[in-house]
Amino acid sequence: MVPPFASSVHPTKNTLVNGLSTANTSALRLAIPRMTKTAQGFVKSNVGKDVRITMTCGAICARLPCDIPCQEVLKCGHRCNSVCGENCAQQKCAQCLPEDAKQDIVDFLMQRTLAEIDLDSDDIGDRLITLDCGHIFTVETLDGHCHMADFYEIDELGRYFAMKAPPTEFQKPPTCPTCRTPITARRYGRVIKRANLDILEQNSASNLAKTLDDLGPTIEILNGRIPDMESSLKDTKYEGSEQPLTLLEVEEVQARRRELLGGDNEILPPERLTKNAMSKYHGIPPKEATPWSNLISTFHSVYKKIARVASTRSPHSRAYEASLGTLFRLELSKIASNPPPDLLNPQGLAFENVHNYIGQSPPNADRRYQLEAFLISVKLRIMIGTLARSRVDGLPLTSNDEDIRSIRRLWVTFADFIYESCECDCHKAIAIADKSSSSRLAARATTLLLISEFERFRFAIMQQRAEKAIVAGQTNDWRNLLRDEISARRLAMRIFLERTESAYMRSRPIKTHQQFRDERSWFQDNCRVQMTRCLDEFEELEKHVVNDTVYQAVSMQEKEEIVITECGGAMEASFCPECGERIGGNNHTLDASNTRAREFEELAGRQGAERSPWAWANDA
Repeated sequence: MVPPFASSVHPTKNTLVNGLSTANTSALRLAIPRMTKTAQGFVKSNVGKDVRITMTCGAICARLPCDIPCQEVLKCGHRCNSVCGENCAQQKCAQCLPEDAKQDIVDFLMQRTLAEIDLDSDDIGDRLITLDCGHIFTVETLDGHCHMADFYEIDELGRYFAMKAPPTEFQKPPTCPTCRTPITARRYGRVIKRANLDILEQNSASNLAKTLDDLGPTIEILNGRIPDMESSLKDTKYEGSEQPLTLLEVEEVQARRRELLGGDNEILPPERLTKNAMSKYHGIPPKEATPWSNLISTFHSVYKKIARVASTRSPHSRAYEASLGTLFRLELSKIASNPPPDLLNPQGLAFENVHNYIGQSPPNADRRYQLEAFLISVKLRIMIGTLARSRVDGLPLTSNDEDIRSIRRLWVTFADFIYESCECDCHKAIAIADKSSSSRLAARATTLLLISEFERFRFAIMQQRAEKAIVAGQTNDWRNLLRDEISARRLAMRIFLERTESAYMRSRPIKTHQQFRDERSWFQDNCRVQMTRCLDEFEELEKHVVNDTVYQAVSMQEKEEIVITECGGAMEASFCPECGERIGGNNHTLDASNTRAREFEELAGRQGAERSPWAWANDA
């Protein structure tokens, strides 16, 4: 298996706009539903030209700014001093203004006042634009203030002649240089709409993050209740089934389960885990399905919320995709009508041109939280798999009742299905992470994939051992076969671990030795520690199979948390009262066997706690 990472990743860290008013945010939110509606038609410009609108409402403008002076006449009788496309009713007449108003600086480059501007000049740089706030500036001043050169190609004469690929960093909405009122002039539509979409992306990401954060405490509580739930499931008496499934019917249930795993960009649908689904899709009779569904009702409720986050596509993402499709069709038609000589790939050329037109990077903020939802859903299902495994243990394999043996086979099939769905969704998450250049999320998804594979493999080995152990008159050859299978899987995981780390390190933008050490430390804390637990557990599983030692299947997700206060560094070492493991550290260095509980750090951060200054507690 090849580690699923891109060769080079340079993620961009966006930041929220400081000081964005509630009114602006509300206005943007109200505009969200309109962004997916296509607005196609013609509008009349100030100079009598018909301009075709081909973009979706709210999408970034894919047109060049017009440099033709406005020819309209204002109500006062003077010619409009603005440019084509601007609202003449909003423009102030420079000739009619009082003398004191003409002393305002309107040209920030040359520090010229309004009185010094030649109103009869056709130089586009001397044209004037009146903003919503009433302040007046030259086109040259506002073009520079709005960073138009970042969005358009400029020739040697200073004219815009082509769209430029958009900046990747977060864009703040342009504001009046004097009073900071938002600029809404049509000339700067490409800049303004890009900034608005960046804000929407941040708002969408914030909402998704809050949803996932709110679920964290509930998941921790559920994880703590698992031991009691396991005992309850093991002790539950089987009440009998009216129509037990035959072995052939059980195999049919197992054969069709691949159809239940969901699409490429969605997690296992919550509908596959309801009480009705337990009977319809998994063959579990109602008398078994009802108490099971009651027991995991909170799990299912949390899982549905996670599924909603995983399937969320923000409105600005849909607007981006609609704009991409519209521009691609138009560009492809344009190329087809006048194809360049020796053109071999018109689709590739069309996409390259559209990338420059669209003025926006593919939105990835909701992708990140979609991936987080994928990973959380897998962790939650591993918990459910643990409970299903306990129900299997509660149904004796040696029972003389065929009904019990049949139900046990169904529960084995269901538990295996849960683990298989975890593997499947980890593969989906890795693919999404690669497309969005999220190498750390890809590494975490790969780690969770290995944990899921281990849980499924361990469950299968334990079932094989249980079935072989009750057969009388056989040699120990089956033990050797299982031991060899365990050894082979452990070796494969060890090799894959090393390849995964190498691929991760290659995918990171490392420039210094310190960055190299930080990245390796991050992988150690977030990936290697968990994979090493699996490798250690292989040894215990092998002893159990070969020597019949007592074996307690411990979840690879189980761990205890400690809190380091004061300066945030580890200054004392002790032992966990629950498991006896060493905790803490010395000289501000955490013990190598400990890992960081990031969910608690994030919770403390939201309450005002500062980040720990020590190297082991800081991500690169």
